[in-house]
Amino acid sequence: MKVVVNYLATLNTRERWILIGGAIATFIIVFYAFVWAPWHDALARLRVQVPGQQETLVWMQREASAVQPYLKRAKRQTGKPRLPLLTVIEQTANARRLRDVIRQMQPGEGDQVRVWLRDAAFDPWLLWTDDLRKQGIEIVAATVNKSQQENRVNIRVTLSRTD
Repeated sequence: MKVVVNYLATLNTRERWILIGGAIATFIIVFYAFVWAPWHDALARLRVQVPGQQETLVWMQREASAVQPYLKRAKRQTGKPRLPLLTVIEQTANARRLRDVIRQMQPGEGDQVRVWLRDAAFDPWLLWTDDLRKQGIEIVAATVNKSQQENRVNIRVTLSRTD
């Protein structure tokens, strides 16, 4: 910067003003060519594109609700083979070491199963229900009572497949 100031000091007043004016004009031209014009063009292009994209979004949202039943059916047909509900319940209970506290499993209406657990630890039961949820099985109804044993509960739960 000091070199530029020294160089300007060696010029006469008229030459200094011409040089400063040229620098300002160059700055304005470069700013217009590389900042203002591209920004203005992009803004004009977006003003044209956004309404079309909004129409597409509305159409996609409308069609998504119509496609959902087909996606669920395709998932069931093309996904992994669907294990019977009792098998999934048994496997996940074994994984959480709850099989020993299951006293009874009874098939119910449709794709539902009633399960009775006696003297079960509550935390593993909660983890088990999360495992079931990940397998597409939800709790329809549950009753939890304190057991005679300390830190244990008796549970009656009705499970149903969601998909």
